[in-house]
Amino acid sequence: MKDIWIIEHSSHRIRVESKWDQKKLWVDGVLQDDQPGFALSSRLFGKLRGEEGEYKDIKVSLGLGCRHTKCRIFVDDSLIYSTEISWGG
Repeated sequence: MKDIWIIEHSSHRIRVESKWDQKKLWVDGVLQDDQPGFALSSRLFGKLRGEEGEYKDIKVSLGLGCRHTKCRIFVDDSLIYSTEISWGG
């Protein structure tokens, strides 16, 4: 099973990949975090460069649900994507 989420945020492309044995966070085509091995939940961390050159923190939370992997993406502590929201609750 492989889940992929691609999110556009402030002219950046955030890609999260989740396989049973590997989790990866890509930002603008650059691998920023990688967690090998099986886990029921995982956190991935990265950085975005802002328009004025400042860096913003990215945090991704992944968890196994009953039928799907759940994914939440935060930029500077603000939720920008959630599978719960995209599924309609």
